[in-house]
Amino acid sequence: MSKEGKLWRAASDLVRVTRNVIMSTADDKGMPHAAWMTVMVNGDMNEVITITAPNTQKIVNLRVNPHAEWMYASPTLETMVYLSGPTEIVAEEAAQSYWDAMPGKSKAYYQLYSSDDDSNKFAIIRTQVTKVVYCRPPGYHKTIVHEISPED
Repeated sequence: MSKEGKLWRAASDLVRVTRNVIMSTADDKGMPHAAWMTVMVNGDMNEVITITAPNTQKIVNLRVNPHAEWMYASPTLETMVYLSGPTEIVAEEAAQSYWDAMPGKSKAYYQLYSSDDDSNKFAIIRTQVTKVVYCRPPGYHKTIVHEISPED
């Protein structure tokens, strides 16, 4: 599926302007966990980046089940876009570059865990987006806009 067309543009427009989204993870038994997160997404929606404290439930879940789904919603909540894929906890030099690029760190909730601006005291989460789903009324019909098969 190509990254073009009306639904791709609508999905990428919503993702581009939305910074606070819901991240969903699950533990090794499938127990779900959802959390509001501030994110950064590259222009072609290939990856989603966020920062969190290293001892959160989402980090525990990702260590045993490295997949996440991100839900972006319009201000009226009538349109949603879901980005999902394999997710990793980024470390060392790569973590520092993501840390440096993340806007608004001084206002982030994870700063409550440490007032230090040391990237090593936080966890950088990166999802490689393999599926984009656009969801809009009537009936909140979900349309897969882009999906990478496991063979790709």
